[in-house]
Amino acid sequence: MAQHLIKRKDVDFDFKDGWCCETSINKWPSGIKVSEGDVVYVAQNGYAIYGKGIVEKVIKFEFSSFVDFVKYALNNSNVIDDNYWILKLKEYSNKIPISVIKVLEYKLTSTECFEYTIPLEDRFLKQSSWYYLEDSFKIHSPENIDQLTLHIPTKIRSLVYHLYKIVSKDHIIDIDHFVPRSISGPGNIIENLIPISASINRRKSNHIPSKLLDLAKQFGLQRPKNLIVSHDKFYSDRDSLSLGKKIVEKINKQPITDLRSTYRIIRDFHFPYLSGIKNE
Repeated sequence: MAQHLIKRKDVDFDFKDGWCCETSINKWPSGIKVSEGDVVYVAQNGYAIYGKGIVEKVIKFEFSSFVDFVKYALNNSNVIDDNYWILKLKEYSNKIPISVIKVLEYKLTSTECFEYTIPLEDRFLKQSSWYYLEDSFKIHSPENIDQLTLHIPTKIRSLVYHLYKIVSKDHIIDIDHFVPRSISGPGNIIENLIPISASINRRKSNHIPSKLLDLAKQFGLQRPKNLIVSHDKFYSDRDSLSLGKKIVEKINKQPITDLRSTYRIIRDFHFPYLSGIKNE
């Protein structure tokens, strides 16, 4: 029984049994050595491992024409994911003529989401999407679950979906660090998390909420003279990022009850409709 790690850009944290796929032009995809009974860990690209499954079945296909590949992708594949296949069809249509397209499908069963995400080691942060792991590789849960972390535990991510009653089949909903993780905004307290569409999350990036900067004096720092504090006002200039990081450092040194309260004040100022939702 071998062990593998796969990374995905867009992930479904409600990880369930089902088929996955790897494709490549003129050569087999990097996961070609996977076998039935192997363990596959699943991670979000650049982020953390959040689940695993057992390989139940492996199927391999080769297509010598783009037309045959299109027919297979749209009608016969075990992987029912229109977004995935459309992206592949767009990518490969620009590379015609194609000698051969090779497809690897594998079914994962006994899947589980970990209660706590496991940050990716440096060696897994490279461009590869598939890693063959050593036999001794093991997942270790965090020793101190009360310690602030940048990563969002799967358990808390699920709780946010539950609290806000999110059910989405047509588009991806991200769970976002409201005070950005780039300035050490924590990911394992619900008071700093909000549901947000993937496109808005990309635009928001590492922008600093104005209410965070408004708390500068409270923590012994200089409040910007021209600061505009508004629910829709965010800052991304160098000085704001620097000040925001200093404020967050001081917030995170508070007792857990106080720091939760501070992050709740920041979040609820910008999203007042969330203030009535009881955090669990």
